[in-house]
Amino acid sequence: MLSVGIGGNIGSGKTTVTKELIKLYRKDGIKVKLIDADTIAWELYKRESGSKMYKNIVKAFGNDILDKKNEINRKKLGELVFSDKKMLAKLNKIVHPELVSQIKAELSKTDLKVKILDAALLFFWGRKIPVTYRILVTAPDKQKVARMIKRGYNTIEVKTRLKQQMKESEMEKRADFFIKNNSTLNHLKKQVKLLYLILKGL
Repeated sequence: MLSVGIGGNIGSGKTTVTKELIKLYRKDGIKVKLIDADTIAWELYKRESGSKMYKNIVKAFGNDILDKKNEINRKKLGELVFSDKKMLAKLNKIVHPELVSQIKAELSKTDLKVKILDAALLFFWGRKIPVTYRILVTAPDKQKVARMIKRGYNTIEVKTRLKQQMKESEMEKRADFFIKNNSTLNHLKKQVKLLYLILKGL
């Protein structure tokens, strides 16, 4: 059984790498379980999710972070915490234990031969996440900013978030494989294909 974690900073292209890797496995008839850390977090943030996270976040940051439906507005929350290290640490203390627990549960309960985890905080969590191999997707900051602007963020927002995230030089120390997303999509796909062939041979 193989489990692969794919991580990197915002705008690095880790989700694109994840999708391409899954395509290659499925093309060869191999079933893959995708575990998306962001999707799991979204569910835990919901008011009716049954988790304590919603109440704890609202208690810590106030009703101003809620939308008209009393759901947590993640954009507002992000603007608040990514501009203040203490605020971010407070949020992480609430979110990370339950999120990591849910990810570990997802990794353990599937019986498929291949499991792929898409998680921006993969390297921040370190060995708390039990995957066989850790893949780091890197990119120049200018390209990260440009990609995030296309998703509706502004330059200041992206640069502020990047400052709060782990540096690529630190993540490299914890990675088993690297993919540099600094060129075209076709170039990226070639790197993913090579990674796929390496993983198949291990």
